Amino acid sequence: MAPAGGAAAPSAGWGAATRTDPDTERNSVAAHPITAVDLACLINTSPAQFDHSLRLQPTSLRPPTGCCQRRPDQVPSIWSPTQARDAVMRDTRGRLARSLLLALAVTRLIWPAVAEASAGGRPLEPQASQNLLDAAKTGDVAAVDALLEQDVDATSAEPDGTTALHWAARADALDIVERLLAAGADATAANRYGVTPLSLAAENGSDAIVRVLLSAGADANTATPQGETVLMVAARTGRVDVVRRLLAGGAAVDRTETWRGQTALMWAAAENNTDAINALVAAGADVEARSTRDLTPLLFAVREGQTDAVQALLAAGADVNADVNDTSPLVLAIINAHYALGRVLLEAGANSNAPDARGSALHALAWMRRPGSGRPPIQTGELDSLTLAEAMLERGADPNAQIAWKEIPFEVDLGTVKSPPNISVGRNFVSFVGATPFYLAAKHADVELMQLLVEDGANPLTPTGQGVTPLMAAAGLGFWDGESPGPLNGTPDSVRLDAVKLTLELGNDLDAVTDFGDTEIEGDGVTLLLRHPLNLLELDAQKDRGDMRWGGCTALHGAAMMGSNLIVQYLIDLGADINAQNGLGWTPLMTAEGVFVANTEKAWPETAALLRALGARASPSR
Repeated sequence: MAPAGGAAAPSAGWGAATRTDPDTERNSVAAHPITAVDLACLINTSPAQFDHSLRLQPTSLRPPTGCCQRRPDQVPSIWSPTQARDAVMRDTRGRLARSLLLALAVTRLIWPAVAEASAGGRPLEPQASQNLLDAAKTGDVAAVDALLEQDVDATSAEPDGTTALHWAARADALDIVERLLAAGADATAANRYGVTPLSLAAENGSDAIVRVLLSAGADANTATPQGETVLMVAARTGRVDVVRRLLAGGAAVDRTETWRGQTALMWAAAENNTDAINALVAAGADVEARSTRDLTPLLFAVREGQTDAVQALLAAGADVNADVNDTSPLVLAIINAHYALGRVLLEAGANSNAPDARGSALHALAWMRRPGSGRPPIQTGELDSLTLAEAMLERGADPNAQIAWKEIPFEVDLGTVKSPPNISVGRNFVSFVGATPFYLAAKHADVELMQLLVEDGANPLTPTGQGVTPLMAAAGLGFWDGESPGPLNGTPDSVRLDAVKLTLELGNDLDAVTDFGDTEIEGDGVTLLLRHPLNLLELDAQKDRGDMRWGGCTALHGAAMMGSNLIVQYLIDLGADINAQNGLGWTPLMTAEGVFVANTEKAWPETAALLRALGARASPSR
């Protein structure tokens, strides 16, 4: 019986000596008994899987020389560690055998030794002991009484150390628990994984069994080898009477487990157990405690969308703006699509302009509404993202905040720039540094958000730090098919055209060009259509951001490289220069005919044909 994620104790190894018991003529292990752990190590499976399979699989393995050919449970002697090892490593034909079937058979043959080792070296009557274990599992009080009257040992255990008392606690069988304890069962017994009857009772939320076990000597601070305490288990399951009883019994309220440094309050918060939260807080639990990954109980509750827990923690004094890795509780709610919870945080005083790894809370929301790669996560609650944006703007969110993160070096292998953490926005090759929430909305063709932001004071003309305007972004400059919002993931060209029209109505310049600086990039224009600059690795990531070949481009270049005939036609009808050249001499036609972008060569022959039909000059030969 193992907890989720539990780890078996390391095996003692095979180097044990054996002795002969003169009374039974059994070979017994003097030290380091053979267990399922040892055999599991040889077949690369977990002890838990091994123990489970053992009960299900028959065996026809032939016993070694000297053993009579009976069923495995009738074999009168056990193997030494050396014999067991040799049997696992070879079969009767001398070949290496590491199959599960062979290992299962071996373990069936040495089962009496394993049972004896589990009982501390005391020989057991296997069938009677197993009957007691089975009766405890099924909650059969009459069978337990009958077996105990026959003096069957109340401490009988499975090979992994799971006792009848464990099974009774797990079955929530109070009568059997009391009978076993009266017969001498150990209330503190832990199996191979460190699980105790008290932990199982706490998981069931059985206050009566917890009370009986504590009275019988169980420790309220019992923990697994990984530091998972019984109080944590009770906090997760949420039975406040058990939580209070453990606290009254001396359980340490702020003890942390060793894997992630989480406290019982964090477990209660993540599971939305408000009564447990209140009981722990009343006992002095630290509402601002941090896990090893710097999460507070409030952040756990926000991440899981647990509104009741959030409100309980806020009432207990939790900091509504306590962040983790430049992510506030408000943004954590947004990136997990808990928009209704986001409004709860706003009403509690959350700062929508707090520094954030994604730029701001509005930037995060703009990305979440229409991510480029994959679908947006399913929202919880009835409040949608646009309504939350309205609430944020009403409370002073800055619609003109700009991304100011440190750009990463342009990746040669992937051809990408930095993306916001924890949001599936797809890959990009044009830097976001300097982008506003309106720019992101335009890039994603999110007309509703564009309109809302403008109504609340957003400047629709603000470009990125490299002069990429909202019009260019809406038209397709920086577009990555399948990674940016487009026809492949639910945003048709007609919707993108609406975004283009809105940016122009709001004053974006049809003939504006990007400004990627004056850094010289090596290679002639025609050659660089199909490769990165020769001096790419020498460029300064902070000054020469992203794919530097796109300096001097127009919105029409973007529409051509997106392959949107609808937008190409619209821009040209408005007077866009069909033969405009960027810094490398590229025209929209040249990009449509084929360009190495996003680390693959892309071409849009239908768009190229349209541009030629509309009067574009022929491209130089490649």
